Amino acid sequence: MPSRNVGRADALACRGKLRLAGTQWRMYARRLTGTLAGAVFAANLFAQSHAGQPIPKYVTGDECLFCHRVKVADTWQQNPHAQTVHPREGFGSFPADVTDILGARSHHRGLKPDGYGKFDLLLPDNKTWDKQAFALRCAGCHTTAVDPETHAFSASALDCYACHGVAPENHGTDTSLVWFSKKHSRDPKQVVSICGQCHLREGKSRTSGLPYPDNFVAGDNLFEDFQVDLAKAGDPSLNPGDRHIVHNVRDVISGGSDVTCISCHKIHDHTSSRHRLVLSGPICLDCHRAEGPKKAVKTYTVHSDLCEY
Repeated sequence: MPSRNVGRADALACRGKLRLAGTQWRMYARRLTGTLAGAVFAANLFAQSHAGQPIPKYVTGDECLFCHRVKVADTWQQNPHAQTVHPREGFGSFPADVTDILGARSHHRGLKPDGYGKFDLLLPDNKTWDKQAFALRCAGCHTTAVDPETHAFSASALDCYACHGVAPENHGTDTSLVWFSKKHSRDPKQVVSICGQCHLREGKSRTSGLPYPDNFVAGDNLFEDFQVDLAKAGDPSLNPGDRHIVHNVRDVISGGSDVTCISCHKIHDHTSSRHRLVLSGPICLDCHRAEGPKKAVKTYTVHSDLCEY
């Protein structure tokens, strides 16, 4: 009898260990599956594209600023990204029917509404209105969420969605879900995709044939739809400002560089002071003189055939 009880106890103990081992294995398998799924998701993420699809549902800037009203709302209206289209106050030289201004810097054009998500563009003669030019040339970089079919925009100027993408409802408890948050991954190719959607002015959409991306959403591979000649990084006829951007994108996409726009530029603070901390390289010569000093910057005129200045 004693030997039978010992054998039974051993059997129960062995069964318990097997159950525990089975549970541990299932937990490990689930963790491994999750890890692999995450890796596959991350690998496939850069292959996604929304070109030709409907605009996704997204949280608007007004909703964002309800929570981000301290560190963002107090300075956002002065940021050039918020002034790509802005009210005409202070621009008295335009005709009386101009309601808005295209452009945040020294080059400006007059606009007037022409239905939902539409603007007529005032031509350089300051007299003639073009009903198609803004939608077919300007809207993709000066407004937010341009419909691929109608070319109507959802918001004038650049809304939070333009750079941060679709923010899930639970992003308040998990900020890693939002692009450019401190906890979100910053893959260089996706960073230059987000910035390049507007700042690469030498490209064309394969889907629409227009000079701006077709329904780009942060996290997409910009270059699935947007054709850009990266050889222009060495084209001396391209003004240094635009050439610098093409140069950086080429270094990231083709050369594996991890230096991106946000390595130097703090977007919300509207400063590039961090670029002084980046190691010097050939790309610096787009703007700086080889003989130095580093603070000396080449003088040049920014011009664009697309933007007509």
